[in-house]
Amino acid sequence: MNSNISKKSIKLAKKLIFYQLVIAMLAGFLVPFNQVLAVTTVPLTISNITITQTDNSATITWRMNRPAFGKIEYGIYTNDYNWEVNTNQKTDVQAITISGLFPETDYFFRITADDETSEVISFEQRFETLEQGNNKSPLISGVQAAYLTGTTATIQWFTDEDATSEIEYGLTTNYGSTKSDGRRVKIHDVTISGLVDGTTYQFRVKSKDKDNNVSIWYNMSFRTKFGTNTDLDELIVYNIEPSGENFINVKETTAVISWRTNKLAEGSVRYGETTSYGKTIYSNPPRDFTQDITLINLKPGTTYYFAIEVKDVFGKTAKSNGYSFVTKSSADDFVPGEGYFNAGEVLGTTSCSIDSNTAFGFYGLYYNLTSDHPDFDSWKTNKDIVPPVGRQNDWYNSEYFSFSQIDSSLRFGSKFLPVDEGKLGDPFGFAVNWRSIINVPETNTYNFSISSDDDSWLLIDDKVVINFGGFHSASESKNKINLSAGFHKLEIFYAERQSPAAAFTLNTDSRLKFHPLPDGCDIDDIDNNNQTEINQPGQVLGVKQPAPAPAPAPAYACNPDLGYTRITDLYKTTNSPDIWAILETGQKHYITSPAAFNKYQCDWSRIRTVSQTTLNSYDSATLVRTPENATIYHLFQRPERQWLRINIPSPTVFITYPNNFWGNVARLDALDLNSYPDVRLMKAIGLPEVYLIEGSLKRHIKTEAAFEGLGYDWAEVVEINEIHLDSYEDGLVID
Repeated sequence: MNSNISKKSIKLAKKLIFYQLVIAMLAGFLVPFNQVLAVTTVPLTISNITITQTDNSATITWRMNRPAFGKIEYGIYTNDYNWEVNTNQKTDVQAITISGLFPETDYFFRITADDETSEVISFEQRFETLEQGNNKSPLISGVQAAYLTGTTATIQWFTDEDATSEIEYGLTTNYGSTKSDGRRVKIHDVTISGLVDGTTYQFRVKSKDKDNNVSIWYNMSFRTKFGTNTDLDELIVYNIEPSGENFINVKETTAVISWRTNKLAEGSVRYGETTSYGKTIYSNPPRDFTQDITLINLKPGTTYYFAIEVKDVFGKTAKSNGYSFVTKSSADDFVPGEGYFNAGEVLGTTSCSIDSNTAFGFYGLYYNLTSDHPDFDSWKTNKDIVPPVGRQNDWYNSEYFSFSQIDSSLRFGSKFLPVDEGKLGDPFGFAVNWRSIINVPETNTYNFSISSDDDSWLLIDDKVVINFGGFHSASESKNKINLSAGFHKLEIFYAERQSPAAAFTLNTDSRLKFHPLPDGCDIDDIDNNNQTEINQPGQVLGVKQPAPAPAPAPAYACNPDLGYTRITDLYKTTNSPDIWAILETGQKHYITSPAAFNKYQCDWSRIRTVSQTTLNSYDSATLVRTPENATIYHLFQRPERQWLRINIPSPTVFITYPNNFWGNVARLDALDLNSYPDVRLMKAIGLPEVYLIEGSLKRHIKTEAAFEGLGYDWAEVVEINEIHLDSYEDGLVID
């Protein structure tokens, strides 16, 4: 019996060993299979694409959710890639530098990632190379110690291009002290203070242009005056002209005001038809002992009163007594029984004669907005109100008009306070309307940028090309505009509606020339005898705004040729002012503002009032992009809250949503797309974890207490699928 049990035990042990071997072999086969399955069931994704470009190269980096090879295809036309460059490393972070590019050129590219088991291609991306830098340093000339006192030295010099101002100075050629001004100008005027009287100082000047090319002048020296009598002397203004009748520099519509000071100083002239003056004009740099200012657009045969105010390097001021002069009369302007004619409806001008060969600059109409104006400092009560464009505000009404002048350039920087008439609230609170004719040499794309504090708008041929309205600190807005060869009308509206600072600068392409355009005049009023060879009105190309624009085809309610998804109808309901665009795709889209309505060049007369049921029969467009950018966004609709948007990082993620179809992607204007805030809080569908999105990172908010302690709203949390959520990198946990 024991022998039988032993034999059975041996057989059972053999069976167990056999089964274990089989299981082990199966496990050996299954483990790699499961590993392959784990890899192939999670799509390869591309995310975090960044571009850093110079004038002739671009470095492109991106991330993938697992190691893979990378390739960039690129070219100068959309969806047309003539070149490619590959990486030879299999990593989850890739970087490729493309060299030999053209400056100021648009490039289009796409990225391909391949990990030998799957391949994914990104959306098309775009970048523009920077303006080509030059290797030419600014040419410095005219360096002098223009004015010395016991404790100060004023150094002046010129450069042939806009550049910064810097002075190194000290008791030896090792210097040790620096005085600088980062503004780029051609006329440099810098005062050094805190010096020791009767002392010799060594100095040299330096200027740096926008391409970081630096010029350094050779070492020079100056000796401060003994004692501080000059510092303490009173500032005096004298030799003021015109000081009587028949002054040679008083014409029918112009007068030259000149004066001298006993110290280096800057100055201004207050003038007008009464002793209250009402208008102010400032002298041009550099500061000097002799100054003159030309008053323009005066009335013939009219008495004008004026006074001069000057300020020296210590900030001391002096004012002259009041003076007067009478402009010469013109028989051509005399109307029997009425006297001398004055174009009263045209602010600040009596003539539309513009000599395009000799007249350059911008015709400025300056308005005074005092502190009792309802729009002054209105940000204190409602900062979010964005004003209408330009002349739609009353800031440019004739009741506020102060004076007009021709400005040779519009680079006033951060100390722009030109209107001070002694009224309540001066010198803060003013507005300017500049007008000019742009002389465009050839059909091409041109750069325009405005840096302002506060409101500013740039219009070309009555079309808004830069909309920078509202209260904001000094900052820049820019655009690239396609213009045909010829003359174009330019208007700029600017307003300063808060204290204590104002700033305005216009930068444009150096190929353009600007001729002043008086109020009430237009391009057609240019004197044909003085026109250049380019004498035909030009055309703004590619600006997606009306006024004037060709009438759209009857099948469309808005211009169908602007690159947007075409709009067949415009609907509204009786219980709401909202306007909805009915798209050619059969979807509806909410037009977020009148400005956006104008960008689509829609016809106001095509708006139809329909029932809510009719409007609801159209699905809303929830997949959107702009014509210029291939990035697709999904809009999360919420009936009683502002809609939110989230970008879809790649075609791979796009197709993981079963209801996403490429044909449903609507092309909208950036004004509409940018009106939707970005999603900040999200979770995966069916999972409880909530994440805060910060750029490319997702941060898990660990508890409800942490969520509510940060003041977040549960209604702001949107749901996305896990693949989409995994395209964000993990950041620090919030607990």
